[in-house]
Amino acid sequence: MNDHFQFLYVFLIVGFFLYRRIRRSIGFQPYKARRLIARTLIFSLLAILLIASCVNHPISFVYTLIGIALGGILLFYGIRHSTFELRSGIIYYRTSIWVESLVLLLFLSRFIFRFLILIQMMGQQKNSLNSTQYSQHFMKDPLTIAVFFILVVYYIGFYLFVYKKGKIKNQENKTTLIS
Repeated sequence: MNDHFQFLYVFLIVGFFLYRRIRRSIGFQPYKARRLIARTLIFSLLAILLIASCVNHPISFVYTLIGIALGGILLFYGIRHSTFELRSGIIYYRTSIWVESLVLLLFLSRFIFRFLILIQMMGQQKNSLNSTQYSQHFMKDPLTIAVFFILVVYYIGFYLFVYKKGKIKNQENKTTLIS
């Protein structure tokens, strides 16, 4: 029974983050440079750690490259369909609802799949699966690696784009106010 509560806690925490992500995906978001830089650094660190752990499984690099390429395509589309607005001296941005929906769908589908696999593994190998075995199992799952890198490339690229574009818009706003 305790194992089920552990899964429930994880599910509730992820559900909370998904709620926040969905709420942020709909409509314009205020431009906050520090938040964008922090998110970029977090995603970059996660990507570096995952690439470093791929050393033991060289075939994972192929799926990493596939994820990077597909993430680049998604990023290109997201950048082309992003919009910026200036309201009361504050810059707001958003991307296409379709891009955000696809990103959420990718994340949710892989999360639910991995969650179901984990439940199945715990049922079969009660208490015999340690963290090393789970991480090795994760590294052997090529689709999860590819989806992770699709998301990482998209978010790193999009946050850097918004940061740069927001900086330009801030400068334009300041020169307009001075004139």
